[in-house]
Amino acid sequence: MTLLHPLCLLAMCLLPLAGAQAADARAYRLDPAALSDYRLDPPEAERIVDAEVQRARREALDNLPFSSQIEMAAREGGIDPELLHAVVQAESAYNPQAVSPKGALGLAQLMPSTALQYGVRDAMKPADNLKAGARHLRDLLDEFGSLELALSAYNAGAGAVRRYGGIPPYPETLAYVPKVSERYETLKKRAEAKTPSPPPSPYRLRTDLPALRLQSGIQ
Repeated sequence: MTLLHPLCLLAMCLLPLAGAQAADARAYRLDPAALSDYRLDPPEAERIVDAEVQRARREALDNLPFSSQIEMAAREGGIDPELLHAVVQAESAYNPQAVSPKGALGLAQLMPSTALQYGVRDAMKPADNLKAGARHLRDLLDEFGSLELALSAYNAGAGAVRRYGGIPPYPETLAYVPKVSERYETLKKRAEAKTPSPPPSPYRLRTDLPALRLQSGIQ
């Protein structure tokens, strides 16, 4: 068996390493003559997780009356707590003992027939009143397919919306719908979680090649 000289062995060991280095050099080489455009993307901003959204919403609504009960009722009813807040403010100004001339009761101003429809025996009890109000709103949203029509039905009755094929031309309803809608949007904006600022870019372009120099645009 022929013995290889130690220098030959060393050369054979270094050949794969040299090949890998050459491949790396080819892989990472930036050839400005072959490129018409290039871009280094900045790191992505952190995503807002659901927990942060819920925390921002809770902090924004905590200073409003009955916030925890409204949040629970809205969650169980499948609507935004901001919407239920807007309705309650317009209906009763957060007065759990409110009774309208037409007989609507409590925070969400439920008519006795509506309260019974949702299994509420004591419509003056805030928790039960809010739960029924949230479920009623959810049902109206599902039936009419739009916020404006659902609010119209909540105020004027679903029969009136069906009869007129849209928002009934009642002065009270015509004022009620934009009032609640605007309050709803205001509360939603207040409860938005702020998007984190993107971190500073770790990329730095350093080169003496004229083709890769950053131009300021200043003559």
